[in-house]
Amino acid sequence: MREHGISASALKWIAVVSMVIDHFAIAVYRTGAWYEYDTYKLLRGIGRIAFPIYCFLLVEGFFHTGNVKRYIANCLAFAVVSEIPFNMAICGSVLYPKGQNVYFTLALGLCALVLLNKLKGWDVPHVCAQLAVTAAFLAAGQFFEVDYHWKGVAFIIMFYYLRNFGAWVRDIAGACAFFAYEGVMAALAFIPIHFYNGKRGKQVKYLFYAIYPVHLLIFGLIRFYLRT
Repeated sequence: MREHGISASALKWIAVVSMVIDHFAIAVYRTGAWYEYDTYKLLRGIGRIAFPIYCFLLVEGFFHTGNVKRYIANCLAFAVVSEIPFNMAICGSVLYPKGQNVYFTLALGLCALVLLNKLKGWDVPHVCAQLAVTAAFLAAGQFFEVDYHWKGVAFIIMFYYLRNFGAWVRDIAGACAFFAYEGVMAALAFIPIHFYNGKRGKQVKYLFYAIYPVHLLIFGLIRFYLRT
């Protein structure tokens, strides 16, 4: 554990700021009369930093939590609470069954990690079982159309396995994977991730959970107002 560096709390704030900028671009900036494509593209690019950090912190949280069932339950509870605000802000409709918010992605990823951790081992039966679990959860991510679809679940599982290879291998491999999918800005997320010091930092209970539905609701209401 590094004495200096970036705590989990600081990483969360980086992800939150990036995410809010991204959702502002989608829900508000794109809807307004001031829309310019280059600015919109820049804002969305900044937003690409958020998801790699959230995936990384989810896996770290999985290994450090004392109650993984409560961790999953929190994700599912906020997934339900966030769905209508997500639909309003991102999809422009109160009901939109073809896309589910990112908390569902995180909850699926956590469930996959629970099973993979029970099946860990490098002999043939364990590897086959892990591949089957991975395939099942990737299919579930695609079938339920969660945010980032199957790739979102795949990135969570990727972090789970890369955790065994040290920070440099994790960050180089992870940056390459995210660069291939989302471009250079997503890869840049691995700079603050690399300097993670293993410490929790100052935590405000449920604040980071609540920011997601609250800001989406605000942006969703603004989007509906701008359309009237």
